[in-house]
Amino acid sequence: MRSLQDLLSVSQALRSRFDDFKQALDRRDLEAYRLGLDDFHRQLVRWTRAEEEALLPAIHRASLPGRDPERELRLQWVQVRELTRYLLEQVNSPALIGDVLGFAENLGRRLAAHLSEMDEVYYPAAAPLLTEKEWRTLSDAVPPP
Repeated sequence: MRSLQDLLSVSQALRSRFDDFKQALDRRDLEAYRLGLDDFHRQLVRWTRAEEEALLPAIHRASLPGRDPERELRLQWVQVRELTRYLLEQVNSPALIGDVLGFAENLGRRLAAHLSEMDEVYYPAAAPLLTEKEWRTLSDAVPPP
């Protein structure tokens, strides 16, 4: 992992994992969507923690005028992780399917907005400024294929 394209591929991998969960949910395959959401949650938490540790310092070095990446990104990371965790609790409780579908749609919108901002603003700004150690931290958190 050493380039903007590598960061974008992780973003795509997370989208793909969420899409796998959503497709299983649309089929009402309970076991598949439980497993899919659990996998997505684990990979999301692992990756976003690495982003906090390694990507955020590089974003600060990029100095993006008019943005407060510390506040913006921490809020986004918390929202996406907590919504995913809550949805996982609902799936495992089990909640009414209508509630699960609503939370899944909400998560899908928030995730798409977050990943889009990462892909279009933050990854391009940070990629050229990441140190060897920061690249290693991110590489260690890449979701497995």
